[in-house]
Amino acid sequence: MSDRARGALLLAVACAPLILLAEDAAPKPATLDVVVERRDSGEWKAVDPHYVFASGDQIRFVFRSEVPGHLYVLNRPPSGASEWIFPADHTDPDNLVAPGRSYRIPASGSFVISGPPGFDTTVWILSPEVLHVSAADLLPGQNRSFSTEQNLIPRCGDTPLTARGPCTDDRAGASPFHERINLPKSQSLLARDLNFSNDGERTRITPADESTGGVIVYEFRIAHR
Repeated sequence: MSDRARGALLLAVACAPLILLAEDAAPKPATLDVVVERRDSGEWKAVDPHYVFASGDQIRFVFRSEVPGHLYVLNRPPSGASEWIFPADHTDPDNLVAPGRSYRIPASGSFVISGPPGFDTTVWILSPEVLHVSAADLLPGQNRSFSTEQNLIPRCGDTPLTARGPCTDDRAGASPFHERINLPKSQSLLARDLNFSNDGERTRITPADESTGGVIVYEFRIAHR
């Protein structure tokens, strides 16, 4: 990522086009699945979405949608600078995802955790139409400010099992879009009410009204220390 971003997500290897992993031709309701993976002893392993990463950790996402659309991922690090991490300038501009297929982001290589402790907020947009916007277009408006959580330090959960298991923070992971970043002024880009659930690894996101059209927008916070 560029120097102006100065966030926790650095691209270890130049991004390549999305890689197709699997296909399920059966029609499904509008559902998104997101898994974050961490490289551990040379192998990629899915981790809890609330996992608190350490400096130097390599991570990537696996994304799957049951509806077609154009995928955009924006990184908003604690420093306040915003930048697309998908699609980026050096990637294939074709960011169309097919329904029922899983994709790695980035397609090759990884993001590397670095920078001061905090939370990186990644904003995920799945749009049925191509968005002609830059990261600068999505900066907060003059009358808006980012949540103070951007300046908080991740902590491990306060439970007896914390010492035995991985460090997690419930403030990390997927959550509703809080409109801290402006989307283009278009009715088609209004954020929808979403339901979130996870099974300890996979986060499932579904529209509250179970509809299949329109834009889906949500946040995924990455905790690191």
